[in-house]
Amino acid sequence: MRISITGLIIVLVINILADIYIARAITKRTSKRWPLTVLHFVCGISVALFTLLVSSRPASLDDGIFLFYTWAFLSFIAITLPRYIFVVFDLIARIPELFRRKRCQAVSIAGMVMAALIFGLIWWGALFNRFSLQVKDVDIHIADLPEAFDGYRIAQISDMHVGTYGTDDTFVAKIVDTVNSLEADMVVFTGDIVNRHADEIRPFLTALSKIHGTDGQYAILGNHDYADYYYIDNPRARENDRARLINFYSLTSFDLILDDYRTIYRGNDSIIVIGVENIGRPPFPAYGNLDIAYPDLGDDNTKILLSHDPSHWHYDIAGHHDKNIALTLSGHTHAMQTCIFGISPSPLVHDEWSGLYTDDSHEHQLYVNIGTGTVGTPMRVGATPEITLITLHKN
Repeated sequence: MRISITGLIIVLVINILADIYIARAITKRTSKRWPLTVLHFVCGISVALFTLLVSSRPASLDDGIFLFYTWAFLSFIAITLPRYIFVVFDLIARIPELFRRKRCQAVSIAGMVMAALIFGLIWWGALFNRFSLQVKDVDIHIADLPEAFDGYRIAQISDMHVGTYGTDDTFVAKIVDTVNSLEADMVVFTGDIVNRHADEIRPFLTALSKIHGTDGQYAILGNHDYADYYYIDNPRARENDRARLINFYSLTSFDLILDDYRTIYRGNDSIIVIGVENIGRPPFPAYGNLDIAYPDLGDDNTKILLSHDPSHWHYDIAGHHDKNIALTLSGHTHAMQTCIFGISPSPLVHDEWSGLYTDDSHEHQLYVNIGTGTVGTPMRVGATPEITLITLHKN
């Protein structure tokens, strides 16, 4: 992770201005000392956290310190964002003063309430919601689906980011137990098993060896699985780390598909499961090659593609009539770990970010699973951890 000096200066200046504004507002509106004391205490914590964050190089931190770093980052957001919210509301409340009228006190109070609500939501997302698994039932209709696969059930999980949990496998074991309880015909994992490097998976090998689908368990790699964020300037170390992760996968029950495919049989009928290494838009490197993964993408076989980043579907599959891929399963977005009443910042970054999509011809469908883990900050405000149970139907 490379730090932008300009970005840091902007954040610092905004924080200083916000704190000066709040201090002046407190001084003018109350004679009580404690609100100002609380503000000074919050400012002190904010400065300490900011100093810690900017003085650290996340890629160089060992795992335990890195976890502390992510919680420090979350804490900084939790005490900074509410202050911004209050300042915005209070500035709006003061608009009548431009016309020599009184400040709209109700708007200022609403700003305080909203600031407190945001603070509470962040910590609710960190301490509770990120562990609240949701099983989503999704029906997907596919033209020319082989008869024997009508009603076929696929359990999809994605983006575990197990490094977030240190050595505690409790939540990962819960995911495995929940998936197994669904008794799906197939289980697929669509990438990002770790955060930064392969050794993060060690404490979770026992849990991951127990996941089971009748016709197998298949996995692919995501952008975090290549150690690009850990060995930033060392290509050889990244390649060695990838080899280690592949070896670790052999100790789980997953069949890791690397630019290859598997044929699933039911009687005389069959479907194809294709798995590609990560293909995404910049800044994420393209490691996969769909043309290598399967010999004839235009043939009549019903094909399901596992591809971590949904932008691969958006740019290379949707609208491409020469690629007979009925369904693509992806992850990657996390719904940016924030989704309240269906509203998420994800559409600002991702064209497809959660749920089921189809192209104009309805020949190619995409399902985006928002994952079970977290990255960056250990929280999910809404965007509840998802296990998808997909049922295929012959159209």
